[in-house]
Amino acid sequence: MKTTIIFAISMLVAAFAFGQNQDLQEIKVTSPQFKSEFFQNINDFLLSGVEYPVESLRAGNEGTEVIQFVVTPKGNVTDIVVINSVSEIIDMEVTRILEITNGMWIPGTANSEPVAMEKEVSVVFKISQKSDFVAKAKSNLEYGNKMLFVNNRPEKALKFFDKCVTLLPNDETLLAVRGLCKYEIGDNEGAKRDWNRLKILTEKNTSESLIETAVNYTKLNGYPELITIVNK
Repeated sequence: MKTTIIFAISMLVAAFAFGQNQDLQEIKVTSPQFKSEFFQNINDFLLSGVEYPVESLRAGNEGTEVIQFVVTPKGNVTDIVVINSVSEIIDMEVTRILEITNGMWIPGTANSEPVAMEKEVSVVFKISQKSDFVAKAKSNLEYGNKMLFVNNRPEKALKFFDKCVTLLPNDETLLAVRGLCKYEIGDNEGAKRDWNRLKILTEKNTSESLIETAVNYTKLNGYPELITIVNK
């Protein structure tokens, strides 16, 4: 089942061990680099080790697993956090492989000094190579919009929006819409998490919406706060 796993890696957050009084313009930053005698990069290492859990295959779980971690100044991996979960057992599988890389990193630097930095890996689990995540996300978005605006059932709509984000967790539109739906049902903190994630992705230029929707979300209660957070 390894042929159904696709990998991508990016650094979203710079070093966070900088001196508070330093002029940011003077800081020269290098990101952490994976090192191994047998693998050219972290993608190859993950591909060699990650298995598609049988339980997740049987349950039809597919999507994009996003996991964030910190590479310490000594090249160790710590503070592993699941940003987007496909399933609990997939969380455990990707985390297991990342933990093996402990000590296999050249730490990031700020002005040539090793510092702790966050890194993020995105692992795409597809049950079939023909599985079209964009098409599936658009279909779930349509059902979610119907539940939200026609049937006035935001709790039911959220289930469809959750499926969208599981497939495409870095899509601007989907994060914004799911946050708005969470806000409608009173989950303000959940909404802010989605919108803050959207803000980070936008600032780092790693997010591009693949989803177009004709629905007007501007009249929803949370829209003003969404705009405030993203533009802050």
